Amino acid sequence: FSCLTTVCIIAQCPEIASTFFRKGLTGAFLTRTMDVSTEKETAAMPEREHTCCFTGYREYKLPWGSDENDPRCRKLQQQIFDAVDAVYADGIRHFICGMAQGCDLYFCELALALRQRHGDVSVEAAIPCPTQADGWPRPQQERYRRLVAACDYETLVQSSYSPGCMQRRNRYMVDHASMLLAVHDGQPGGTRRTMEYAMHRGLQIVDIPPVMET
Repeated sequence: FSCLTTVCIIAQCPEIASTFFRKGLTGAFLTRTMDVSTEKETAAMPEREHTCCFTGYREYKLPWGSDENDPRCRKLQQQIFDAVDAVYADGIRHFICGMAQGCDLYFCELALALRQRHGDVSVEAAIPCPTQADGWPRPQQERYRRLVAACDYETLVQSSYSPGCMQRRNRYMVDHASMLLAVHDGQPGGTRRTMEYAMHRGLQIVDIPPVMET
């Protein structure tokens, strides 16, 4: 899919988050374009009240690491899908993912799977900087690129890496959602800080504790 024109989304940070809409996924998405007669089409973003974002642990915090055949990983993935399916039943139609390794990529794949069932679902990749996946193993880079290409929206929070870009990405997601799904069991770090910010912003939070025991 090709990226189309920039939609003017201003995140609550010094940078402008540029969002690109991907054309041609389903007829439902085409109704979001504001001027279908132009080559570069602008898409109206889904409303915040119908939007859910996600936060969760990276691979190094999960006991199975990158082994997604581990039964605990399979169980967690099923829990995430069940939560995604449940919030869809409650009216959520747009899902924002931060595209980090680990739980973020599980969530993105599962939200895209939900879209296969329901044509009114859209998925957004919220990318902290263009080099997000540069240091990942090649198979994970390919997975990342495939998932970003499959998303309906691609939001680049800032144009280059800085120490705060991941936190800005997290705040962008929370600021544009009414609900947060979180894979969290109390460990400190970015997931907990995102949950704290979401509480401050008044989001509904669904906590999905990972199964850590063997």
